Amino acid sequence: MLAEVSRSAGLWRIWVRLGVQDVRMRFRRSAIGLGWIFLNLAIMVLAVGFVYGNLFGQDMGTFIPYLTISLVAWGYITNSIVEGGNAFTSSEGYIKQISLPIYVYVLRFFVSITLVSSISLIVYLAIALVYGVSFAPGTLWVAPGILILMITSLLLITIFAYINARFRDAAHLASVAMQVMFYVTPVIFPAELLRQRGLSPVIDLNPMYHLLQVIRAPLLAGEPADSFSYLFCAIVIGALTLFAAWVMKTYRRRIVFAL
Repeated sequence: MLAEVSRSAGLWRIWVRLGVQDVRMRFRRSAIGLGWIFLNLAIMVLAVGFVYGNLFGQDMGTFIPYLTISLVAWGYITNSIVEGGNAFTSSEGYIKQISLPIYVYVLRFFVSITLVSSISLIVYLAIALVYGVSFAPGTLWVAPGILILMITSLLLITIFAYINARFRDAAHLASVAMQVMFYVTPVIFPAELLRQRGLSPVIDLNPMYHLLQVIRAPLLAGEPADSFSYLFCAIVIGALTLFAAWVMKTYRRRIVFAL
């Protein structure tokens, strides 16, 4: 199993090219192309920001940047589960006709999903400049936060790609679960609102909150997230790694027959 992953990583020219091509094909013959990524996020931020910012009595100068980076990070994780779950089913033609390590197609989707989220991050940078978000040396803590998100994304794509190839309802069930998590995770509202109402466990025991926080704290406050968030993320990554290894060991030889 490790040899297969290592061999797939060595074929980086193939899966990088396939991942970039997927992004190009998504916007093929579109009038504004990649601009749709900016437009979709910008409209979402303006609409939700205006409504929920006024509903919760938030200062727009701090709430809009908070909302933007939250949606970018949330979208990255969600797409890793929902779109990443189709890594093998969408690559069925390649898998059945070309003799390549099957993990190449996991890395292919990792590239395309990460590329789209990276483009979305540019929207945050623009909004941060507009609203005067200050950047300090502590902002550099965003680097390990991004690395944590990328590792989590790759593990989630791995898990759901294998499971969804065998059980086609897995991606749909995960999509429903993520919709529920969206409304209990501080994405479109500040975490302090829940803490003020004695609902701290909803935040502290929520892995999604900590995955978002390792990105938000450096970008918004110019300082690292709480040490508990990094510890929680390490536990999450450890658990996902073990589960991904078990899933690969169990289903990797059956994928061709499941497609």
